[in-house]
Amino acid sequence: MPGNRPYKKAGGAGLVPKTGKSCTKCGLCAKQCPVGAIPEENAASVDKKKCISCMRCVVDCPQKAKSLNGAMVSAASLAMKKVCSIPKKCELYI
Repeated sequence: MPGNRPYKKAGGAGLVPKTGKSCTKCGLCAKQCPVGAIPEENAASVDKKKCISCMRCVVDCPQKAKSLNGAMVSAASLAMKKVCSIPKKCELYI
């Protein structure tokens, strides 16, 4: 089957959310994290090696305490724009 494995680069994701001062340590982000990258006992920290950059913690935080570096988002956006501007062949997997 074609593709590049592993699909995620070793050593963690590139866009890891940071926790701001408005964090109340409610633990909602830890409960919602699909890979357990945020420990419930310290919801302000994020394990960079486990994080898959799904941004669920950013979206679900009631205090809007989790965010990304704007420069990193811009760089990722430009990289995605470049990769996605090249047409790809359709492939069927059975």
